[in-house]
Amino acid sequence: MAKFLAKRALSLIFVVIGITLIVFIATHCLPADPARAAAGPSASKEQVEEKRVELGLDRPVYVQYLDYMKGLLHFDMGKSYKSKQPVTQEISSRLAATMELTVLSLIIFFIIALLMGSIAALKRNRVIDHIIRFLSVGSMAVPPYWLALLLQYFLYYKAQWFPSGYRLPAGMAGPDTVTGFYLLDSAIQGNWTLFALSAKHLFLPVLSLVIGYCGITTRMMRTQLLQELRQDYIRTARSKGIPERTVIRRHAMKNAISPILTMLGMQAGGMIGGTVLIEKIFSWPGLGSYALEAIMSMDLLVIAGITTVMAVIFILINLIVDISYVLIDPRVRLS
Repeated sequence: MAKFLAKRALSLIFVVIGITLIVFIATHCLPADPARAAAGPSASKEQVEEKRVELGLDRPVYVQYLDYMKGLLHFDMGKSYKSKQPVTQEISSRLAATMELTVLSLIIFFIIALLMGSIAALKRNRVIDHIIRFLSVGSMAVPPYWLALLLQYFLYYKAQWFPSGYRLPAGMAGPDTVTGFYLLDSAIQGNWTLFALSAKHLFLPVLSLVIGYCGITTRMMRTQLLQELRQDYIRTARSKGIPERTVIRRHAMKNAISPILTMLGMQAGGMIGGTVLIEKIFSWPGLGSYALEAIMSMDLLVIAGITTVMAVIFILINLIVDISYVLIDPRVRLS
């Protein structure tokens, strides 16, 4: 395990270098001028050139990149061209909001997908199986951002059941920061009123992500469980008189979940990147909406910083998935 973790830590370094290099090259190839964006549309040519020198954009790209990497070694991602604030500080203040939304959505959709996929497999070709398959296909066909707009229209604008966005009502302070997750922090402090408000504000964006990503995992779970139930070891277990629940839970389910974990790792990365529109629709103060603002204003250091953080999170998620293989199936060996 130690050797495996050391290899992954080494690969993480090379991935971060590769990601930042690609981002730097790509952003400098764009036709838009970040100095013009930082100076403002009404700035003169001389003011734009002054801003370019001030931001260091007049230097060669490789010099800018080397300076950025030197700062990254000390967790310094530079300062935003727009806000003049440290990028590391700006990202850290928004990361918890995105991670709370993503982690909660992942947990809920994974549980629902496993339950629905298992029920569909065990009730194959029955009414419940057809209903679940229909819902799964519908979920795969509906983009999460379109679903978010529908939920916002019907459950906020029409029914007035849930708020339109934000983490808490306007003017209300969040709980004392422990983890940055409002639900968890308010529960730790025993503030159940704040907990209920946080959950209410999370409901619509989480529901949009859960429904949008649940379909493919449900279909895959159904397929994997059906394949396992046809295997010889399942027939052998049944012939020994082992109860059907035990056969399904200890044998079939255990082997069917392993491929699902791979899918979960990929979907987690896609969900983190896919929250951009969801956060914008629900005015969620996370990394997604911040990334969109940075792209619109051509804030290169912010774009590079957010991309780097998301790449690291994606690798860590896949590391957790790989380790979970061993915990679920000891026959798997880390390499």
